[in-house]
Amino acid sequence: MSSNRRNDMKHLKKLTALFLAAALALSMSACGGASSAPASGSASAGDGARRLTMLVPNNTNQYIKFDEREDYPVWQELKALFAQKGLELEFEVVPADQYPTTLQTRIASGTDLPDIVCLTPFDDAAAMDLANKGTIQPINTIMDEYGDGTFNRFIHEKYPFMAQLTTAPDGNIYWYTSVQAQTYEDKPAPTCRVINIRKDWLEKLGLEAPETAEEFISVMKAFQENDMNGNGAADEIVTVDTSGDFFMTGIAQWFGVGNYLTSVDVKNNKIVSPWYQDGIKDYLKYMNRLVEEGLMDPDLIGATYEQTSQRMAENKVGATFDYCMQMWLEPSVNAENVEFLPIANLETGYEPYIVIEPSFFSWQKWAVTKDCKDPEAVAALLDVLYSDRYEELSAWGIEGETYEVVDGRRQLMEGIGGAYWEQNAKDRKTPGGSLWSGCVFPTVSLYTMESQFTSRPEHKNEFQKSVVFQDAVYPDAKYCYMAIATDEQNARKAALTTDLSTYSSELVTDFILGRASFDDWDQYIAQMQELGLDELIEIEQSQYDKFLELSK
Repeated sequence: MSSNRRNDMKHLKKLTALFLAAALALSMSACGGASSAPASGSASAGDGARRLTMLVPNNTNQYIKFDEREDYPVWQELKALFAQKGLELEFEVVPADQYPTTLQTRIASGTDLPDIVCLTPFDDAAAMDLANKGTIQPINTIMDEYGDGTFNRFIHEKYPFMAQLTTAPDGNIYWYTSVQAQTYEDKPAPTCRVINIRKDWLEKLGLEAPETAEEFISVMKAFQENDMNGNGAADEIVTVDTSGDFFMTGIAQWFGVGNYLTSVDVKNNKIVSPWYQDGIKDYLKYMNRLVEEGLMDPDLIGATYEQTSQRMAENKVGATFDYCMQMWLEPSVNAENVEFLPIANLETGYEPYIVIEPSFFSWQKWAVTKDCKDPEAVAALLDVLYSDRYEELSAWGIEGETYEVVDGRRQLMEGIGGAYWEQNAKDRKTPGGSLWSGCVFPTVSLYTMESQFTSRPEHKNEFQKSVVFQDAVYPDAKYCYMAIATDEQNARKAALTTDLSTYSSELVTDFILGRASFDDWDQYIAQMQELGLDELIEIEQSQYDKFLELSK
């Protein structure tokens, strides 16, 4: 996984939407010969091909750009698959940062919609509202009548978790998704996110990786005292993503704290909240200590990914929270010989755990709108997107150009992948996913962990192997463990979550910055209960119970 787990943009403002609607034609870049005007409805091309229109966000890879796709052999291979089905696709591609507002505006208009839209910025409740209004069509009925069986076999036989996670309470499936599944030694094998610390700095100082939370602070201080980035300032810091609930940090997990405002406890089959857990107070005190001792920049509390990335580029980050097998941090730093080492389970006096991603994963959304008049074309498209050949092109590219088969397993060739994107763009050689996955088309990533090891340094491989079969406690992507809520549940969650999340985030910020007092703890908890924390836990417990029922 790379960028798939970044938070979608939320909390759209009505005035901003109206303003951007007026500039919609200017904000979009039409591709593939499409008109700059919004496309709508399906149509048959004059040459007999079936044409579908799609509204999608642009990819965010700074080197490998979807706008330049025609120059890539892997795109030509995918176009050939579409041509075999008699398909032509016409794209409206919107800059990623403008897409949520553009999508909201187009959907709100309710007319002249494209055939297919990327609905990823909409949560399940908003997407189900569109289904209830008839704005989007059920795709299961389309595939049952017109599909060749490829899509149905994929979601019902090969990877049934996709159907479990996308089946609405009325029994229909209203969106298709990105899918990830991975194995190691032929067993389901999840990856994980942990704190990654500068291995090259540790080695220069002759230090061992920290094994306790206290040692972590000592190491971070040593980075500053020895001016490891050489700029003359004590500005080597730890960065974590605090833009959400403040619990998915890698550090919270050292204190046994759940990773969301409400988390799934898969050992006990319960929904829990960090605010009721034993380690929460010491976690908040520890985060405050990092700030007080200058090891965490208070200006980055609640900062965006782009803001923290700037510090990374400036070689000021001594430790950060990310995937243990990541290969994108090192080349993002403006320094030579940068290496990150994953560390986890640091001792704090509590039972730590690792943020383990499910070995199965279904996320993001694409839907068929009411204005689509060619269900056969939709069926043809989905049968391509969930085919073995699409998965090969998307995850691996072209054999002999971007991947090779060794001992019966695919592996990326030397110089291909995240650490080499800039050169890959110059050479026009890349797995197709770098061009289109997660934005234009779904990611379909079905791979063995062994294949990933061929392109990773040994210290990352050894860490991943050491934790690969570790039992999840509070797994990442809790929505992968919840059935789609009923309309009533969605309405209550919508009424509860905004105020609860805001209050929780503001309270964590106040504790981290030393503005809240632990003497008033009971009052804070009472306020969250007043805002509906216990009711939210009850609703999500019902969703989790339904998921467990569907999994039988």
